[in-house]
Amino acid sequence: MLPTEVDMRTIVGDLSATLRRAGAGSHSSAMSRPAAHRLLCEVGAQVAEDLSVFSIRDAAARGDQSYIYSGYLSFRAVMAYRLAHALWEMRLPDGVPDRFATQARRISEHFRLTTGIEIHPGAGIGRRFVIDHGSGTLIGEDAEVGDDCYFVQNVVLGARDIVSKANGRPQPRRHPHVGSRVQIGGNVHLFGPVNVGDDCLIDAGARITTDIPAGSRVRVITTIQVSTSQPAPVVHGLACVGEHIVISGSRLNGLIPAILDAQHTPRAALTVAKASGTEIHCTPAEPCPVRPAAVGLLRDGRLVCFIEPAAHLLEALMAGEQATVRPLPPIR
Repeated sequence: MLPTEVDMRTIVGDLSATLRRAGAGSHSSAMSRPAAHRLLCEVGAQVAEDLSVFSIRDAAARGDQSYIYSGYLSFRAVMAYRLAHALWEMRLPDGVPDRFATQARRISEHFRLTTGIEIHPGAGIGRRFVIDHGSGTLIGEDAEVGDDCYFVQNVVLGARDIVSKANGRPQPRRHPHVGSRVQIGGNVHLFGPVNVGDDCLIDAGARITTDIPAGSRVRVITTIQVSTSQPAPVVHGLACVGEHIVISGSRLNGLIPAILDAQHTPRAALTVAKASGTEIHCTPAEPCPVRPAAVGLLRDGRLVCFIEPAAHLLEALMAGEQATVRPLPPIR
């Protein structure tokens, strides 16, 4: 079967149906019929241009516009955005939500649920925009995208943090600006007011929080995986043996002992003379600047557990005196 094109009347008819659904109930449209028809024709021209480029750039479509129009939810998400954005631009000048903004938001939310792609009606997206596959893609309100851009799935143009825009207070830009002819691979997240120049290629898996110069290629060379499933150490006792303080237990490998103050902040190091998975032999490396409150065990600079023996036992251990080991409170 030869590739087929989509008639403009079909596009305008579908846009009109979407507009009617968004204008149902008390928030019905205030546009006159001629104004609505003019709006739909303008948006339809943008959609037809998106569709033509999509059919050329997507190898799986084999140039068939009808196939994309009828079967690609990612294209429907862009089509819905074009209509929602046109309505959003008609809202009240002071930005107070009105019936046009409400209609735009209804369209956006409906197609977010049906396509898995969320594009805020306020985002600015240039001509001939393609989202291929697209599931999980999110484009925020302040985002700007140039002409002839191509996104794949799970592309996020988001903010670094949550900023209140209540009471009309001016706020800094929260979302990225992407230049023209930029291609972004799958699972790429851009956070904050970063700028990506024209003609960039961003490979899959990138996390971007700084500006990217025009013509750059961003590649993920390696990643670092951190596991937090390492079992916690277990401490059975604390004793003074000769000149050494001995901490006994299990899974003690790689732990560094330190003296803690009353707030459990490390205040003085303990020099390790001998260590294994079951015992750590250590001595004070320097005078403690505060009254000791506990002995802690650290891994990578973080406190993983601590021991709070009786006060007289801790003082004796810190003084290097012989002391009798007594039962310790539970490890916290």
